[in-house]
Amino acid sequence: MATAAPQPGDPNAINLKSLGAQGNGAADDSQAFLDALSAAEKQARRNAAPSSDSNRLGSVTIYIPAGTYVIRKPEALIRSSYVNRTVGLSIQGAGAGLTQILFQPSVPGGYLMANNDAWLNVTIADLTFDSNNANNSLMDSYSTGGAQKYNWERCSFTGTWKYILNLRGTNNNSEYSFYSCNWSGSCKKMLYVDAKGSDQFVNYNFFACNFEMAEGDFIHLEKGGNVNIWGGSLIHYGSGGVFFRLLGDSHFYGTERFLCAGTRIEHRNANSQLIECTWPGGAVTFLNIDATSSMNLRPYTVQSALFKSSNSEMPSIKFDNCRLIGSHTYSYLVNSWSKRHNVVYENCTFEQHADVKTFLNVVSGDKTANIGGAPVVHFRNCRGAGGTNPSWNLWDCDYGYSTAVLGPTSRKVLSVKNADGKLPYNRAPKVEFTLPPGAIVTGIRLYWPAKAVSSQNKAWAFSVRTSDASPTVLARASGDNKTALASGFNVDTPLFFPCDTDAKRRLVLESNDKVDQVSSASLCLIEYIG
Repeated sequence: MATAAPQPGDPNAINLKSLGAQGNGAADDSQAFLDALSAAEKQARRNAAPSSDSNRLGSVTIYIPAGTYVIRKPEALIRSSYVNRTVGLSIQGAGAGLTQILFQPSVPGGYLMANNDAWLNVTIADLTFDSNNANNSLMDSYSTGGAQKYNWERCSFTGTWKYILNLRGTNNNSEYSFYSCNWSGSCKKMLYVDAKGSDQFVNYNFFACNFEMAEGDFIHLEKGGNVNIWGGSLIHYGSGGVFFRLLGDSHFYGTERFLCAGTRIEHRNANSQLIECTWPGGAVTFLNIDATSSMNLRPYTVQSALFKSSNSEMPSIKFDNCRLIGSHTYSYLVNSWSKRHNVVYENCTFEQHADVKTFLNVVSGDKTANIGGAPVVHFRNCRGAGGTNPSWNLWDCDYGYSTAVLGPTSRKVLSVKNADGKLPYNRAPKVEFTLPPGAIVTGIRLYWPAKAVSSQNKAWAFSVRTSDASPTVLARASGDNKTALASGFNVDTPLFFPCDTDAKRRLVLESNDKVDQVSSASLCLIEYIG
């Protein structure tokens, strides 16, 4: 909901129409904006004694009524010539779409707003910003400790831009919050901090925002960090880009933290990517995101996420309860082995993949890389959905544990049954399933309680075998001429069987035709590590 317009006669409100702005989409309204800005600067007052705060206090709301305002001069909304640190400025429209600012500088390029370490605690609300040239940028903010705390509320950003927010300096430029904002069109970077920025740049929060651009990076940080995305949608519908670039191999503590929760992702072509991350620590978390709506628009092999270790530890990376498409790549270098990595996928569905091996790329970033530096990637309660293999493919594993310098893994126990919750029998004699890559079967227990059925059939048999041309029987329970199925069985087979080929990973639990009754109390338990 748009904020109410300031009341007539409010001494702290400046109405653009009262300064001669036409708002008709044709006239150049630059001077009215500059006059409003000059008034806001002049009305900033010093803190009264005994306050110890040396900052000035702002006292102005610049109100822009409904209309379309053309601005042909750069820095007409905030200007770099103002250098007095001032707390408080409100730039208020009548509503996104109702109040539209067309930035069309006579010479393409430059910024509509340029904060030279002066304004802090700024609210910009209920406006649409539009640019007609890819060299134009919305805001440049330079800070050595002043510029910070910007709230963007219910704003829309349309047209073509170079940068929406370009943050520079050595300190602050922090606490940027966006509430129900929308980006459409194209840009090079939405929020950008280059390597000359500062790790003092922190706390960027987005609430129910939608970045729906033909191209452009949403967040590109080479310094600074601590980012939170809640809800909304991220869409590339044109030539793409990377939604999140979290770069730089040297950061101070407290900056390398990223959370994206409850967000829809649309990669509508092969050039769109979710994340590229080279952070040497910290934490990156995706919680309950869904990228499935665009999975038919690009091949399953296209990379959607890239994480790199530059001879350092990766951040703690977690995807939790997510629906993912494309492949994820983890790259390591020669000395990456000297640090432990921590990567977890939990409760995730991989919509284009039937197997871990088609989803995950773990690659050497140089020709001399020690394989012990490859991260162990932990999959917990995950599942695949795509692919052509009709078998049940198990994802629960610690991928890469056997080659890492320290490869944590654990024993897992898998219960195998028919669709009716019972072991195979003569009418449904076989269950096929696939263990994860690198699995080692360490034991199989076949159990059938006595008197669970009444069948007096003898010569019954159950077995677990591989699916290769000359199958290996890993475990077997069978009757003889004296033992009826009703007598039950409890067979525990210890093993050390590496599933080092795809055929050895594809296992079959089967019964013979003498098994004519079934029991839900029966069990086939397969223990494996990997």
